[in-house]
Amino acid sequence: MTRARRCTGPGLMLVGALTLGAGPALGAEPWGTDEITSSFGDAEFVTIATGRRQPVAAAPSVANVITRADIERMPAADLYDVLETVPGIHVSRSSYRLFPIVSIRGIHADKNPQVLMLANGVPLTQVFQGDRGFSSHIPLASIERIEVIRGPGSALYGADAFAGVINIVTRSPHSIDGTEVGVRRGSFDSDTAWLQNGQRWNGIDVGFSLEYQDSSGDDGRRVDNDAQSLFDGLQGTDASLAPGPLATRYQRLDSRLTLEGRQWTGRVWYWGIRDSGVGPGLAQALDPAGGADVDSMLADFTWKTPATDAGWSTQTRVSYLDVNADSHQVLYPPGAELPIGSDGNVDPSSSTDVTFTDGLIGDPGIFEEHARLDFSATWTGAANHVVRLASGAHYAHLDPEERKNYGPGVLESPSDGQTVDGALTNVTGTDAIYIPARTRRVIYASAQDEWRFAPDWNLTAGIRADEFSDFGSTVNPRLALVYNVRYDLTAKLLYGRAFRAPSFAELFTQNNPVIVGNEELDPEVINTLELAIDYQPRPTLHASASTYVYQVDDLIEFVPQSGNSPAMAENTRGVDGRGLELELDWRPADAWRLEGSLALQRAIDRRTDERLANAPGSQVKLQADWDFAPRWQASLSADRVADRRRAPDDPRPAPDDFTLTSLNIQRDRLFGGWSAEFLVTNLFDVDAVYPSPYEPNAPAGALIPGDYPIQGRAAYFTLKTEF
Repeated sequence: MTRARRCTGPGLMLVGALTLGAGPALGAEPWGTDEITSSFGDAEFVTIATGRRQPVAAAPSVANVITRADIERMPAADLYDVLETVPGIHVSRSSYRLFPIVSIRGIHADKNPQVLMLANGVPLTQVFQGDRGFSSHIPLASIERIEVIRGPGSALYGADAFAGVINIVTRSPHSIDGTEVGVRRGSFDSDTAWLQNGQRWNGIDVGFSLEYQDSSGDDGRRVDNDAQSLFDGLQGTDASLAPGPLATRYQRLDSRLTLEGRQWTGRVWYWGIRDSGVGPGLAQALDPAGGADVDSMLADFTWKTPATDAGWSTQTRVSYLDVNADSHQVLYPPGAELPIGSDGNVDPSSSTDVTFTDGLIGDPGIFEEHARLDFSATWTGAANHVVRLASGAHYAHLDPEERKNYGPGVLESPSDGQTVDGALTNVTGTDAIYIPARTRRVIYASAQDEWRFAPDWNLTAGIRADEFSDFGSTVNPRLALVYNVRYDLTAKLLYGRAFRAPSFAELFTQNNPVIVGNEELDPEVINTLELAIDYQPRPTLHASASTYVYQVDDLIEFVPQSGNSPAMAENTRGVDGRGLELELDWRPADAWRLEGSLALQRAIDRRTDERLANAPGSQVKLQADWDFAPRWQASLSADRVADRRRAPDDPRPAPDDFTLTSLNIQRDRLFGGWSAEFLVTNLFDVDAVYPSPYEPNAPAGALIPGDYPIQGRAAYFTLKTEF
């Protein structure tokens, strides 16, 4: 992918007008489906590899499918515990509110924009940070299946399908089929209650779900020093709240309504968050008072037409995502004495000291709108071909707000010894705001052909062109050769290119003492080559292996400028990666199931010839399920995370390796129609950390040098019933 030109639009608009489309379409079943189904079972089908349903073993991607039955037996408390079970995936935590970082194949970034997460095929990416924000905490009770592609997906899904694609498929009315009620009580004053109902009404399938979660958070996740500790040492003050706990409290409400007709599906999803803790604090100074309130809504409508006599079937989807996030941030605590520059921002080189009696406070608001139109047409009218044409458009708008007691437009030309209280100035709509209002428009077109050119040989070729209003155009191809050696053995050779679009924060941030945006950024690019083998000699034994190499170009980083200027976003370096993934699923007896995987990965910075920081070099994952008595089941899992590295100039020792063990015991119909579950995560209360980011200007190597402690041992008891 190259930056061909600034976006002008007419050429790609013409292509889009001719071939509108994008979401997965329903076509004919792939060749050999009946034979493979007899060996693999109906649960082993995936849609996101090509946009249509086909066996995982034959799909032109390295893919995993996690069903609702899999989730229910796992020792998993949330979605990210489930994703951690996938080979090659490690879930860490970001410096930004401890949001989840889904690291795939060693590609690790603090804001985690390199993974595309979909909800029923609709992207959840937000344009401000390029991440998923608060939207990715989807309750497990609402999930029907999870489909994961490890590797590039931009030829089908466009932006951000860089290291991988995750599609969360929520439960349909037919799946619920009645009423389900559940309650959970657990550690850290955690409470959960949910209600789901699915029924048929006047010829329409109607599904509804509602779930509420509340937790005080784990106060045992404590840090000894933070960013304010550094200023206390320089200023001779004692304002830091460290040692103290990370702020991990939350209140979440998740509700969904699904309507299904014969050829259409409509969904409305609302999720609300109140007083969500800010983790380590947005300035890496502990902030127990700060929090966020978020109201978000996603609505989508999909219309499908069955195949005509000529072999054409179509799918049209429209969707609208609205995110309203309002937050209160005490960036530095009450009584903080800070060096302030002439622009009113924190500047360690300044000799002007200002005392903030109520703390240095910033209350930013992030309001985003996303509208999408996706249309695809699949043709099965030619022997040995399945052709898919697609095109669509995406509109995204960011409208920020900000109130604060520091910075440009608020604290102009401060004087040494000045005091500032907690009164806030509204800089919304002025040049002093942290980012201006911005809009992104994207149009795209894609084509894909699945060609069975010889018995047992299938070649998938695809290409997608995207044009962005804010940085230019991009073209991403894929090729996949799949050889069905025999009914139980499949080999794949895969190539794909993908890209990650710069976030608005990387492009347009302003009035920030630490970072500023750069409107001349190019997207990040990855080229990946994979070889995979899938072997299932019998229904009770399944093994697979994959090896890969990739090259990343134009990685975006914030680079320090001359003097005391803030770091600017730039395309800086390349990364060369390689790795190996092995997985095994064995059922030696009716009452036993054993699963295991090994992932080895190396992502090397071409500039330094060193490993990328923070991603594990190896992972071993094991899970054993045992039906030890009628209606009783126990599941025990262990996840070994090893060989994480620091940045080359980071003076801190590498984080210790660790193994997390979790246990789940279930009893079906314990009394009446109620089933019970007892779950313990981090069973042995392992003391481990997620790495905090390297800060070159901090003598200890980071603003929170001791990293972020993982959650300690937690126990949860669940009751649920269906009627």
